[in-house]
Amino acid sequence: MNSLRNYLLAVLGIFVLAEGVLAWRQYQELIVLRAQAANDEGPALLKRLADAQARIKALQDQAAAAKRTRATRDAADAGPAGRQDWRGGFRQAMNNPEFVKLMAIQQKVGLDGRYASLFKNLTQTFNLTPEQLEQFKGLLVQKQQSMMDALQAARQQGLDPRTDPDGFSQAVSAAQSSVDQQIQAALGPAAFAQYQQYEQTLPQRNTVNQVQQSLSYSATPLTDDQATQLIQILAQDQPPSTGAASIRSLLNPNPTGNITPQALIDAAAVLAPAQVQALTQIQQAQVARQQMQQLMRASTPPAPPPGG
Repeated sequence: MNSLRNYLLAVLGIFVLAEGVLAWRQYQELIVLRAQAANDEGPALLKRLADAQARIKALQDQAAAAKRTRATRDAADAGPAGRQDWRGGFRQAMNNPEFVKLMAIQQKVGLDGRYASLFKNLTQTFNLTPEQLEQFKGLLVQKQQSMMDALQAARQQGLDPRTDPDGFSQAVSAAQSSVDQQIQAALGPAAFAQYQQYEQTLPQRNTVNQVQQSLSYSATPLTDDQATQLIQILAQDQPPSTGAASIRSLLNPNPTGNITPQALIDAAAVLAPAQVQALTQIQQAQVARQQMQQLMRASTPPAPPPGG
């Protein structure tokens, strides 16, 4: 049944793509006809123009209907049963060596999005060779996969990260400690200390990256010195992390640090007013997201009792 559904969705996607190509061709024809109509407004040419417009409208309506059908099916898949099926499928796939290998390739490519500045600093400060850098990247991927292995093992032992976040964090730390030892041996104590500091402030770095992007096209872009100071401010003003927050951070590939009211006050000492405004807007977006999550949890119906 799932294979049939996936086949229908694939056909539906091809149909939407084909309709887009046809609509584009009709649109090009419409441009030519309009140009001709500007010089010759004969009845036959005007009729061809109207027919072309009607065909484009029909194709657009068909494509929109197909997209709505696909969105409806995706929403159904996102329900509790769909999420459960996806999780079960992922756990089964993690037992497939080929799947794990493909996931490692994907994770390695994604490392630059998180650690590019660290790679640059380590290469410049400690003269890491390309071979050492590749070894370091491989160990980072191994560390990410060890977390997934810990999650698998915890579930098999009946350990639920939602009800026992501290126990799950300890299981992840134990699984990753051996990889950390290999990283320290590969980098050396000083470079490993810099890596640890970078890893601990990764959520704040992601938040500062957001600020940099929002100011990159403004008259007051964030300088490298300001970015470094802002990372330190956000890190020192971070509220104590709970066990549940630690789990969310572990499972999130791009965690962000919360911007507290005190951080806004401290940031005003190193940022221009326009830069503080950009930081304030990101903080407001964080608050809005948290409130949306609370409303979603409040509106989610309770799970049915076993056998119900």
